[in-house]
Amino acid sequence: MATPRKTAPILDSKRIRLRPFRAGDTATMHTIYADAKHMQYWSIEPSRSLEVTRKSMRWHVAYKPRYYAMWAVEEKKNRKLIGMINYHRRDLRERRVDMGWVVLPDNTGKGYMTEAGQTLIRYLIDTLKIHKVEALIRKENKPSQALAKRLGFRLEGGPLRDRWLVGGRWHSVMLYGLIAGEEK
Repeated sequence: MATPRKTAPILDSKRIRLRPFRAGDTATMHTIYADAKHMQYWSIEPSRSLEVTRKSMRWHVAYKPRYYAMWAVEEKKNRKLIGMINYHRRDLRERRVDMGWVVLPDNTGKGYMTEAGQTLIRYLIDTLKIHKVEALIRKENKPSQALAKRLGFRLEGGPLRDRWLVGGRWHSVMLYGLIAGEEK
């Protein structure tokens, strides 16, 4: 019997690599997670300290493919960590997952997350045999909506009222979906 993987597989594209997280990624991820403006549309509060980020990195390093997997998005030419992409809420029977992403502010608008998204979607459909990928995105988050559309997602509904509780406040989200065969 084959031994189960202990880390997420490495997924390569032209300019980026999706690789498992390492302990040395904590400081860079804290730069993202502590930035209140950048995290304003996420389903979690900004990180209050490096220690809080360090604790959340346990989720990043863990590999539980039945439920979720997280990848560090790394620029290939200089091996610089520029963001994170994941799937979560995997439903094995329905062959469906949710997908999420975040990128360092200095790396927005360069097409890296489009490339990372295409790479992860290809893996989800071809390897994991996922039929549907969903993304929950706040109505105000125009950059993520635009990325979802570039990847082939369609707006399916919303707002889904009071879906996320963040910092004691409820937030509604829009539902975007992509069915195998619709990806770009």
